[in-house]
Amino acid sequence: MKIPFNIPYISGNEVNYINDVIKMQSYSSTGKYNKLCEEELTTLTKCDCVRLTGSATAALEITALAIDVKPGDEVILPSFTYVTTASAFVLRGAKLVFVDINPNTMCMDESLLEKAISSKTKAIVLVHYSGFTSNINKVVQLCQEKNIYLIEDAAQSIDAYYENQHLGTFGDFGCISFHDTKNIQCGEGGALLINNKALLEKVDLILEKGTNRKDFLLGNEGTYTWKDLGSSFGLSEISAAFLLAQLKEIKKVTTKRKELYNLYQEKLKPLKDINKIDFLLHQNKHNAHIFFIKVKDKVERNKLIDYLASKGIAAYFHYLPLHLSDMGKDYQFVNSEFDYTLIESERLVRLPLFYNLSIQQLNYIVDCIDQFYLS
Repeated sequence: MKIPFNIPYISGNEVNYINDVIKMQSYSSTGKYNKLCEEELTTLTKCDCVRLTGSATAALEITALAIDVKPGDEVILPSFTYVTTASAFVLRGAKLVFVDINPNTMCMDESLLEKAISSKTKAIVLVHYSGFTSNINKVVQLCQEKNIYLIEDAAQSIDAYYENQHLGTFGDFGCISFHDTKNIQCGEGGALLINNKALLEKVDLILEKGTNRKDFLLGNEGTYTWKDLGSSFGLSEISAAFLLAQLKEIKKVTTKRKELYNLYQEKLKPLKDINKIDFLLHQNKHNAHIFFIKVKDKVERNKLIDYLASKGIAAYFHYLPLHLSDMGKDYQFVNSEFDYTLIESERLVRLPLFYNLSIQQLNYIVDCIDQFYLS
């Protein structure tokens, strides 16, 4: 049996919407399907101001421009994250301050934030790994007290919540991904949730390549011209049409993924109970983006991944610590007694999880893991 790590979700309606775009002969961003997607996202997230972007990376780069990050400004973020969480701010000259994770959440340890903050801190980037989070209200309060921008990297968090509030709506901005590795997708795509309304006008300038073209099209300006820094961050109408078909199925997708996620937990619990593996018990209403287990160490991780590969199962580790990378090693890393980012990243194994994963396939994966540990 061959089981891939991921098969991107397809609703079946994507072609119908794309054909409609072709009939309308209007393909660039800000068209009908961009607006329809933004309306769907507003309904889902309860964020009134949503803009589609070419990726979550683009959304992060927009936030760096919107809050006017300059050389010398410090931006705090976890070391356990994807590289573009960091590069979006380095591109604007920011000095990064990496913070260790809480091994119980795989998210930034908020108890270390006070230690990381300085007079130069411009923003905190809170990454909701796999749609998980905890104590976000404490981070929000700290940012408000210190007058620091809060940006949520919610790339993996579509339809994930904390205390019934959608992730990405707590800070000044939330950045969501629709890459084809995500729960719903359009190949490459993203969304920016703009919760700080004072920054909305600047975001729209940035999205219009730094011009006031939007006001011009609305009839508020006689012409349009270059006003600020910006770039081509929008999403094409073809991609938006593809995405709309997926957004309309988001609750169905989340429900199915959570059923599979819970089944993994149920069937792997005997191994957890005898301390052969571990997996997290979550404090928030997550979206079953990733199912991962933790094993003893890096050696065991690699052996398990190789064993599963020999059985036709694609399983992978995840991020390498950014504070140990060539680009990140010269930045400050704030931690406590241990380097949990390194320790936990070397223990983590991600298992296949996608909408069309069958119960038979999941049972086979669990059986192979059982054989690895118990044979």
